[in-house]
Amino acid sequence: LSYKMEMFLLSVIIGFALIAVSQGYDSSAATTWAQSCAYGCTECPDDTTCGCTYFTTHALTHGSWGGGYEGTCKTLWTNFKNGKYAGWVKVSDNTVHKGDAVIMNNGHDGDASHCCVGTGTNLVSCHNPGKKDVAPSTTWYSGGYINAVYHYSGAAKEGEEPKEGEEESEEKSIPPPQSFLNDTSILKDTIISCSPYAADECNCVSYARDRQPKLPTGLSTCADKKSKVNSHSPSAGCVLFRTGDPTYCHAAYVTKVTSSSIYYDQANWTPCQCSSDTLSLSSSAILGYWCP
Repeated sequence: LSYKMEMFLLSVIIGFALIAVSQGYDSSAATTWAQSCAYGCTECPDDTTCGCTYFTTHALTHGSWGGGYEGTCKTLWTNFKNGKYAGWVKVSDNTVHKGDAVIMNNGHDGDASHCCVGTGTNLVSCHNPGKKDVAPSTTWYSGGYINAVYHYSGAAKEGEEPKEGEEESEEKSIPPPQSFLNDTSILKDTIISCSPYAADECNCVSYARDRQPKLPTGLSTCADKKSKVNSHSPSAGCVLFRTGDPTYCHAAYVTKVTSSSIYYDQANWTPCQCSSDTLSLSSSAILGYWCP
């Protein structure tokens, strides 16, 4: 070949490479595959040979995510948190969109025990169990919840890894449930670092137990928490049980008590973040306390 021809062919190859890089992750391709294979396909025939994590990463691979396959949801979640997958960011309010990776607690086996692929706004498809275009809550047992949602926002700059928790837009605080917006005894929820308990940022009870290791087990539901109340006179080091989710309520670690207010640290009031807050001691939101 002549020199000019070699240069022409080289430019064509480079052009195709640049096009491939610029395309990045194809959420539509990941979604289409997940929908077509939710109840089994040649590549992923059933729940036994193709569990939820393999199904999820297989769908992401069809979207050209470049992260390969993973065998467990815990590994997948750890890799997301450690910034292994360039361009992927954690969604602050857990809203699911097409092509997202959704990490969940299945209600039986703890955090990151189930994962699915977003196939619509707040819809997922997955294996084990096989589900197509359903609400995430229909894929777990009673007591399950979303740990985290990861969305592809674009390739990171050369030599730069996305930071854990980095968002597409300015970080925003998620307000408390609507039923408490008019409770003037609730003050501002202030985001704090979860360190060294970041692994429990999506579970209020686990975080409270990190801070107070003597806290009893069996605290999943509102009824469970009410049954463990042993005091209505709190002090620093106690655990506060309060209203929140209508099924599970909420737990928080008490850091200070004054004549009129209680101060506490908590996880997952703002989804998958730690924060500090204050309540009036007379607030109707307080169910009671467990004190060591």
